[in-house]
Amino acid sequence: MILSLRSLRKSYDDSVALDDLSLEVREGEIFGLLGPNGAGKTTTLRIVAGLVYPDSGSVEIDSIDALQNQDDARRVTAYVPDEPTVYPKLTGREFLRFTGRLRRIDPEELERRIEFHERLFDMKGWLDTRAESYSHGMVQRVVLSSAFIAVPRLYAIDEPLVGLDPATAETFYRMARSAVDNGAAMVLSTHTLPVAHRFCDRLGIIHEGRLRRVMLTSDVPREDLQDIFFDITGTEPAVVKNYFRDVFQKTQKTP
Repeated sequence: MILSLRSLRKSYDDSVALDDLSLEVREGEIFGLLGPNGAGKTTTLRIVAGLVYPDSGSVEIDSIDALQNQDDARRVTAYVPDEPTVYPKLTGREFLRFTGRLRRIDPEELERRIEFHERLFDMKGWLDTRAESYSHGMVQRVVLSSAFIAVPRLYAIDEPLVGLDPATAETFYRMARSAVDNGAAMVLSTHTLPVAHRFCDRLGIIHEGRLRRVMLTSDVPREDLQDIFFDITGTEPAVVKNYFRDVFQKTQKTP
């Protein structure tokens, strides 16, 4: 097991972000945390990345107690936040070199990996310009490249497809699948049902800080996943579907 979370609890003032959350992610799989905004997905991934400390519970990454040995855990983990940033005065290439050196990657090997990702994510022509001119999608490509260049045991990625065009999104999926097929594991968060169903081997639906259900994606047709998600999160499709019909009928009755 590459990632094991046990009984995590985290509160911010009077708001409970995580309430007794436990999950496991195995080698060779992509695990998707699926839930609405504010469900606890980002807090979970920040705890995995060592950026947030839980009030209680345990985090084990690749047999490392991540709460007691954060530096060791970070060495085998790559984290991509939901709002990625690149130092604005650096070029994308400089950023990749900087993060690669932090990972102690051999300089020649690092250059090979950067050149590969430059071609892969179609960054030629702008990777050597300062990041202050980048769009969100360009920043996302650089930060995802940084994660893949690290070749960690565990990827923790928050909303990976925000700002990516369809071709780049497909490239990300193929890289993610290749990484886990070669022994890594990935946990990613999303609130988008088609993304979850397309990308993930297993899904966990999180709502109000609790993991409500875990399932094999292959066992759940996409249309059924929608119904399960709405049942758990409390959103009733019929209410949404009938809103304008009801409003229209009321306006027609208004003299």
